[in-house]
Amino acid sequence: MSEQMIWYMSAENGRGEEELDAIAKVFNDIGLQITKSEDPEDLRLSISEVEPVLLLADLGEVGTWEGWKIISAVRDEGIILPVMVISEELSGNGAVAAFLAGGNDYMTKPLHTGEFKCRILNLLTLTGRRRNLQHLLKVDGLMLDPSRRLVTREGIELKMTHKEFDLLYYLAANRGIICSREEILKQVWGYQFHADTNVVDVYIRHIRLKIDKGYRNKLIHTVRGTGYVMRVPEGSTTS
Repeated sequence: MSEQMIWYMSAENGRGEEELDAIAKVFNDIGLQITKSEDPEDLRLSISEVEPVLLLADLGEVGTWEGWKIISAVRDEGIILPVMVISEELSGNGAVAAFLAGGNDYMTKPLHTGEFKCRILNLLTLTGRRRNLQHLLKVDGLMLDPSRRLVTREGIELKMTHKEFDLLYYLAANRGIICSREEILKQVWGYQFHADTNVVDVYIRHIRLKIDKGYRNKLIHTVRGTGYVMRVPEGSTTS
């Protein structure tokens, strides 16, 4: 049975179908089963029954404080659970309010799904709740198994350095999304890494020689002036 998370949506939150689908896809890609809740009492019951690894507090405008009260109530009951808060930022104080209420991380909407996924994974890692998740990725014959740091294409093992694997996995997890060089440096090398963005180009060159050379379908594509994107060839399967 897959690990579960709870997606709490406040009543004040106006959500479009496209936004809902994008958020759901992030958790499906990570390997988390979603339990939705829109009522405070239902939320408490779900937490006790589901035993989730994460709570997503999807709130409305920062000026409506009902959502913050819900998070505070969860903390007051002694529930130890990583909480990711997302909301529409109108006052400039959303992050402060989120952390004071008991949240562990905060993002404003509209979300950048690539960064959102990385923040969720980082939160699960820091709280020790990532170890049971399945993160194996498959893209057009390319397979990445993070539990063994193994990469294969068409069944052939491809040797990768530690950082090459991290970069390739980041692109695969965000397939179809253009990732800037600056974003890659931030997410793959870390916030404290200061270097010319050319380091990304060097690593991409090495990775391409390993995963694309000799194959008809090229997976990593350059977006001139921006960065890189992993594109899935039409008709290919992913998971």
